[in-house]
Amino acid sequence: MSPHTDNTSRDERMILLGMIRTLLNDLKTIQQLGAGYYDSGSFISRYNKLLEVARDLFPGSRMMETFSPIEYVKSVDPVDKMKMTQKVLIEGGQLISLIESSLDRAPESTTAGE
Repeated sequence: MSPHTDNTSRDERMILLGMIRTLLNDLKTIQQLGAGYYDSGSFISRYNKLLEVARDLFPGSRMMETFSPIEYVKSVDPVDKMKMTQKVLIEGGQLISLIESSLDRAPESTTAGE
């Protein structure tokens, strides 16, 4: 893999990390308003899209195999909404941990002379 590709991949992982963190923060904010006032469908859809990006950034990773898309079940029941919300929060947190771990192990940058 070329140094440019390594840096591009690192940049994409950093961007993805920020996007997942923002999604989880937004979800927590909406959740605090009360289960009757939000629909978790948009959060689940967004999480699933970000999960697909993560799969592209970690091809062949056994750790990525531990993640599955979250199924959206339309419901007005606050308990159902809370369960779906918790899934996004838990899975998103685990995905953040995976990305952070990969960034900790990856070199910051490479130079042409190395």
